[in-house]
Amino acid sequence: MTSNFLKGFALLVLALAATPASAAALYSNEMASASGWGFNAFGSAASAGDYAVTFGYDYSADFIPEAPNSQVGDTATSGVKLEANLAGGAASGFTLYPTGQSFSGNYQLRFDVWMNYDADERINGGSAGTTEFIGGGIGYDNASADIGAGAQIIATGDGGSGSDWRAFADGTFLAATEYVAGDRNGFNPHYSNFLPGVSPPAGQFQVDDPAGVAGSPGFQWVTFEVNTNNGLSTVVLEKPNGDRRTVIVIDEPYTSDGNIGLYYADLFSSVTSRPDLTFGLIDNVVVSAIPEPTAGLLLAVAGCLAGLRRRV
Repeated sequence: MTSNFLKGFALLVLALAATPASAAALYSNEMASASGWGFNAFGSAASAGDYAVTFGYDYSADFIPEAPNSQVGDTATSGVKLEANLAGGAASGFTLYPTGQSFSGNYQLRFDVWMNYDADERINGGSAGTTEFIGGGIGYDNASADIGAGAQIIATGDGGSGSDWRAFADGTFLAATEYVAGDRNGFNPHYSNFLPGVSPPAGQFQVDDPAGVAGSPGFQWVTFEVNTNNGLSTVVLEKPNGDRRTVIVIDEPYTSDGNIGLYYADLFSSVTSRPDLTFGLIDNVVVSAIPEPTAGLLLAVAGCLAGLRRRV
């Protein structure tokens, strides 16, 4: 584990180097069809099929705007809709993965995320049932239903957990001190200043359209980015206006070679009273190679970190 100074140094260089514009695409999918996708489910989702995955879902029906990274020729306002713990009353979830895919070397995963929930229940009620998690990562083994191999990041959509941001290295839940914020709670200014609370789309007719919870990707598109570069993984968030913020630099051991996985879960037993309002969306999944000049820079940083570690 690095000192805060070393982690800050690595973070600065990695944030500058890991830019989406410089990457060459290895795989892309606009989530229009279930063809070419596998599923691994856990909890009530596995035992009772207590989940739903709807590819090619037209989210404009929920008055949600088009995802920020849709390309010309994509099906507008169409992605995959994700739901868990619909009625089972037990923790459940699943991982999606593209079949027949494997990636190695220095590469990057990006995907657009939207989280929806009953804002009135979360803010004015007991918030039982509104807290669900969305995310994904690299180095996936095509087998784990819950968090397993690779570098993974998941987040709540409604700020309803003491650990709204959760990063993993080969299944190890990383300590709060590993994060840039030194904290996993979305209320921390590192998250809340970057992701202010947003009201649900007016067309959803949620009661009084209360403002959302800051620090989580509720009612707004956020691009999740997971990079792997010579043994270091950075997790970066990007807003539609291009603003970026690093969540964590993972320098614990993790599997980098393998597939990608997209994760959705309700890790609590409570069931929302408004399942029609409680779901996640993922669109525009892209895996890209990180160019060699960037990889070389990161290798130099990794060497510098290794040398400095011996002196602290």
